[in-house]
Amino acid sequence: MSRAPVTAIVVASEGPDGGAVIVFDPATWEPRHETDGMAGALALAAHPSGRALYVADGVGELVSLGGPGWDVLGRQPSGGNLPCALNVDPSGRFVVTANYLSADLAVHPIGADLTLGALVAERHHEGSGPVAGRQDTAHLHHVAFDPAHGTAVVTDLGGDRLYEYAIDVEGRPDVVDEVATPSGSGPRHSVFGANGELFVSGELSSTLSRYRRDDTGRLRWIEAVPTRETDDGTENYPSELVLGPGVVYLANRGRDTIAVIDVTGPRLELVQEQPCGGAFPQHLAVLGDQLLCANRQSDTITALPIDDTARLGAPVAVAEVTGPCWILPLCA
Repeated sequence: MSRAPVTAIVVASEGPDGGAVIVFDPATWEPRHETDGMAGALALAAHPSGRALYVADGVGELVSLGGPGWDVLGRQPSGGNLPCALNVDPSGRFVVTANYLSADLAVHPIGADLTLGALVAERHHEGSGPVAGRQDTAHLHHVAFDPAHGTAVVTDLGGDRLYEYAIDVEGRPDVVDEVATPSGSGPRHSVFGANGELFVSGELSSTLSRYRRDDTGRLRWIEAVPTRETDDGTENYPSELVLGPGVVYLANRGRDTIAVIDVTGPRLELVQEQPCGGAFPQHLAVLGDQLLCANRQSDTITALPIDDTARLGAPVAVAEVTGPCWILPLCA
């Protein structure tokens, strides 16, 4: 089945006067709409219909936006402190949010008008890790749904844990499994590959980890690979990762590069580390034969061409955005 065409590129940005969501034409990078008036804008998720967007403001609210002008349709408390990532469950009925500071997982229903309803479920997490100042307590950071199982995998950067939840028809998250990650790795974001493998960025260890399901269906850590060619002493904090053709692209904040990691062989292999063309690459998205990169500290979106071997070419600035935090290609 062919994918629906990308009709817009949506960027969440953090500026000195608050957050904004900017909708760009994917062909020309001309801005079509800008919705501001939010306390912040750290993360985005789209309804499967493409007719609604949900914004984690990073302060304590979730905002519903609707077309054609992407106006604010409603707001709901996030169910915790510092909502930093959210995702729509495969049924399109719920938004699941990771609250970083309070370590609360929250579930909000999606109404018939595609706005978010009041919180229906919340799960608090406890834990810690060995990295002082970053792992003194649990910090939820990301929600990824397994396309094969329909479960949500939630990363806990502070506790070095992955939590797998099943979301029932009422929106209640039930724990399926709890998986320990390498000590001090600080799991941040994750993505499922086409063969069911799970890849996780280690923000505190500058690594990419691979997990596979065993015969019982549990996720098991298999291996990790560095996301940088050399450790030159530069502080580095990997962030977003996305799938490419036979590779994972991973943003290195600090080194300001994109790691290209081959995932097709018997072992993970770092095959390229390409400058991202900006400072502090916060988020990535693949758009056709380009990799888009949101450079949070240089206020730019760059595009890096993807060649036939999945390697990246030189970055080109395509848009100026104050503090870009998230890039979302929107399909019809």
